Amino acid sequence: DRSGLIITLPTSIQSSPAHVTDAITTLSLVDLTLLGLDPTIHMCIPSCKGTHTDLAEGVIGWVTNNHGKIYSILAVLWKSQGLFCRGTVCYRIRDPVDGKEYTMKDCWVAEAKRYHEVDILERVKNISNVVQLVDHWDVLFDGEPDCTAHIQDRYGILPEDRPDKRFVNRYHRRLLLTPCGDPLWHFSSRKELICTFCDFMVSEFSFMCFIYCII
Repeated sequence: DRSGLIITLPTSIQSSPAHVTDAITTLSLVDLTLLGLDPTIHMCIPSCKGTHTDLAEGVIGWVTNNHGKIYSILAVLWKSQGLFCRGTVCYRIRDPVDGKEYTMKDCWVAEAKRYHEVDILERVKNISNVVQLVDHWDVLFDGEPDCTAHIQDRYGILPEDRPDKRFVNRYHRRLLLTPCGDPLWHFSSRKELICTFCDFMVSEFSFMCFIYCII
């Protein structure tokens, strides 16, 4: 759950085959929300391709915000590896109503820095070549903000009883950003790559001027 693991006692396949079979059956047939899977996002897998006849060409899934607005997922731009920390995934998404494309950042943020990134993006709003914040929200699960403390509370684990004192309560957050570009390694010519680096320098200069003005 990005903050720790809940592990069962070992079960022998040889001496307890029925228990192993029950576990596999449960994981295969149970309501996915009971496994903690996020019901507000769907990524198509081979077994469900062709079953969603209302999806536009090139769409690989969809995501819903807290107001019921649905965005089409076009691609996974980047995702972090591992089981712990922020678990960041960046998607290219499209508003099916007006056709505008955005980057959606999905991550698990430490409670102490829950709105830190949003605050920074609000401060650098309208700076040339700096990504702009369009929207942001906590992912809701059962009507409440999804966080690791809420996940572990369902197992009756009190904060003082957690064996790992390094536990960090993380909130599941999504940020909608514009513009959405291709990853840097998708450049098609040397000129395009050099122009990209030039844009980096312009944005860095603009940002430093902004910081200097604040100071």
